[in-house]
Amino acid sequence: MTRDTRIQRTVWSRHGVGLTATVWQRNDLLVHTIVTDHPALILLGRGRKIIRIGGRTITLLPGDAVAIAPGTSCDIQNETERGQFASTWIICADPILSDMARTCPDHGKLKDVVALKGLGDEFVQSFERAAQAIITPDRVPDIVAGHRMREVLAWLAHTGLIFNPETPSDLHRRVRLMIGSAPAKSWMSKDLARSLAMSEATFRRRLADQGQSFNDILIDVRMTTALTLLQVTDRPISDIAYQVGYQSASRFSARFKTRFGISPMAVRADLSPHQSPS
Repeated sequence: MTRDTRIQRTVWSRHGVGLTATVWQRNDLLVHTIVTDHPALILLGRGRKIIRIGGRTITLLPGDAVAIAPGTSCDIQNETERGQFASTWIICADPILSDMARTCPDHGKLKDVVALKGLGDEFVQSFERAAQAIITPDRVPDIVAGHRMREVLAWLAHTGLIFNPETPSDLHRRVRLMIGSAPAKSWMSKDLARSLAMSEATFRRRLADQGQSFNDILIDVRMTTALTLLQVTDRPISDIAYQVGYQSASRFSARFKTRFGISPMAVRADLSPHQSPS
């Protein structure tokens, strides 16, 4: 998988279609208990990706893909090949997910993770064309972009599964999504409780019943967002710290290392903004 080094490393978004970004690494990375907040499709371009969940181990090689349901918690290990790793992810817009659910009413809803292996060049081309539809809206009309996204989801439907487009009722997931929509905001538990039409005491008690706390969720969402930004953008670490609610880059780095066991700088190791795998 090659990359034009003139292309900016960023998260690309297209309203009504979805989001996409590419992860580039030159060092191996193991992340424990990572929570996926949105339904995601990931295509491996270089290296090896290992996902461990509930006693299962899923190993992906170049050309393989994986679909991950929102709310899934798993361990993810990215291993380089000759010092290079690349994977591209796509998050489909809710209207397209809902449309697929109406098209395939008898399909099961994906509960956690399913591997899409051995589908060949046709699948890879479908995936890459869907990503390009998000990246180049000036070249791909809305109606065509929508069809490209549905085509990728059709490959998942081929396995008998589709993403669940329903709004989550689980309090933990709802809180994660609310914080994730604006991680830099000065979130307070009383404000979230009010938004969810409950008292702060009830809010905290219900989270505790799920083995969660407001502060732990806040930190985890911010650190997970930061990890993504470190992997797929060229933004300075200080800017990423600010974007996830930290005025101090050193405090952010310490919190990040506590969560992931490595520093933000280590995630960026040996990969300059204009240097990418080929």
